[in-house]
Amino acid sequence: MNDNNKSDLDRLTESLEKHAEKSEQKLGMVSFTDLFTPSFMSTYTQFANFGELLTVGKFNVNSLEDFMALLNDEFDVFIKKKTKFKNWDEMQSTAVSDYFKKQDASN
Repeated sequence: MNDNNKSDLDRLTESLEKHAEKSEQKLGMVSFTDLFTPSFMSTYTQFANFGELLTVGKFNVNSLEDFMALLNDEFDVFIKKKTKFKNWDEMQSTAVSDYFKKQDASN
């Protein structure tokens, strides 16, 4: 079907799909080191980096599965005691928000 035979709705749909694909490519996965930078950690915690937080908390993490397993009430209590956050969800949300603010500022 050439462009002349497409309705405005078809053209709009294609445009939205193309923009959505570009947005998805931009979002991708963000690493822990990009989220929990030394600057983030020193601003909101008493630790130099995320690894130090895990070490001090005696959280043994060698894989994604290990990390997912530690996301419980005990981890939330540690986050509340040792950071400026109420729990892990708040810490993670703030890290993501800060990351995207920096991305927007650099564009």
